[in-house]
Amino acid sequence: MKLYHFCPAHMVGGIQRNGLTLGKFPLLGDGHMSFIDGVQWLTADENPMAQSWATSVLIPYSRTAYRLTVDIPMGRLRKLKTAVAFVKDLPVEQQKIVTAWAGNQNWYIYQGKIPAKWIIKIEKTGA
Repeated sequence: MKLYHFCPAHMVGGIQRNGLTLGKFPLLGDGHMSFIDGVQWLTADENPMAQSWATSVLIPYSRTAYRLTVDIPMGRLRKLKTAVAFVKDLPVEQQKIVTAWAGNQNWYIYQGKIPAKWIIKIEKTGA
């Protein structure tokens, strides 16, 4: 299954070498933040301008400078969930990390590491 992952320019080299390995899902609550580690964010939408999560003005670089095309092998699809399905058992406040953002119907979470060999294309987006 072909999906996409967007990343800033300074992360492309490490991803090319090691794959997608550092993904996290933030858990907000009670005035603190924790994370579910080892989850990689993907999308079915190849348009960098449609990534609502990338609109932050708090960072001095583009979070969608590069688009990576990822081909998840059929035998590994069991580790892939829609983001909405991934959060369905979390408390409602934590579900909003997905449900409150436009475009979430295109988001996927892969539970585990995505090896570099599954990344079949890397493109500069100009975004």
